[in-house]
Amino acid sequence: MIGMNSVGIPVGPALDCEVVSVVIPCYNEERFIIKALERLVDQYDPNRYEILVVDGMSTDRTRQEIQQFKDGQPQLSVEIIDNPARNIPVALNLGVGHARGSIIARMDAHAIPPEGYIRRCVEVLGQSGVGAVGMPCLIRPGADTLIARAISSAVSHPFGIGDAKYRRAEGTSAQESVDTVAFACFRKSLWTEVGGFDEQLLTNEDYEFNYRIRQTGKQVILDRTGHCDYFARSTFGELSQQYRRYGLWKARMVKLHPASIKMRHLVAPAFVLSIAFLFLAGFLLYPAWLALGLELLLYFSLGAFFGLKLAQKKGVGKSMMVVMPVVFLLIHLSWGSSFLVGLLLPSSKSQVAEQ
Repeated sequence: MIGMNSVGIPVGPALDCEVVSVVIPCYNEERFIIKALERLVDQYDPNRYEILVVDGMSTDRTRQEIQQFKDGQPQLSVEIIDNPARNIPVALNLGVGHARGSIIARMDAHAIPPEGYIRRCVEVLGQSGVGAVGMPCLIRPGADTLIARAISSAVSHPFGIGDAKYRRAEGTSAQESVDTVAFACFRKSLWTEVGGFDEQLLTNEDYEFNYRIRQTGKQVILDRTGHCDYFARSTFGELSQQYRRYGLWKARMVKLHPASIKMRHLVAPAFVLSIAFLFLAGFLLYPAWLALGLELLLYFSLGAFFGLKLAQKKGVGKSMMVVMPVVFLLIHLSWGSSFLVGLLLPSSKSQVAEQ
């Protein structure tokens, strides 16, 4: 029997008989893991619900924190699964393979889902043609500092990350078919059908998995009836390391699936190439250095403008206007340069470089 969901969209038969398994890759997340677990407690019928934390042999108090949480929730099935490989795609495949649920909710230790997230995703999965569903991420500062606030703003701003719709909660429709979502809810049978997560991709495994889902003819749905809170990196060093990793492994994925590339993936590499080209050309043609100066002036002016607008919107000091251009530049240079390096390196070299 077909019914209507909470936003008036037709859905398939009720999924109340389904078992749901939440899979959370984790490594040294003592600061964040309990926040994520506490929000997941009452999301579904505990008799048909389990939480699997796949831990990369954490060396901090992560495992003790999870065990204390488990002891305090005797009605809920919470299990720690060892992941000696200590990388995300292996963690996901271990968790999904171990799961008893027919529906998998891939979550993250840095993410806090809204109330009702799991049931809502299960509901949307009942719609015809849906292969995966997730909600936008509202990026939160990882610490109470100016730099952390600037980073969280930059990685959710179009100037920083382009048209990645799952990073932006605003939109014109309650639901939208997109290329990827950050934390997908999907059927275990579909995971089996597409061959699981690619364990050769140490980053970008979600995008590549969702790409293969779309190749089956099913849709990846971004549902805006809620959002997940995601805690961004807190320092310039952490941000640079993160985006170097993203760029390197995005290049690896593009070599595997050339048709997956989007315009937003080319902007940062083109920016890096333009800087290098104009700088070198300036030794032969002085006007090239003038062009480089104008390009960087325009870039920093835009960054400062967006920083000022964000400062006004959030009611913080204008110092954001000074920091934001630096954060934007760090994102674009880190991602763009490592993407170019990843295109040039053989796949085996890319993997060695990341490890």
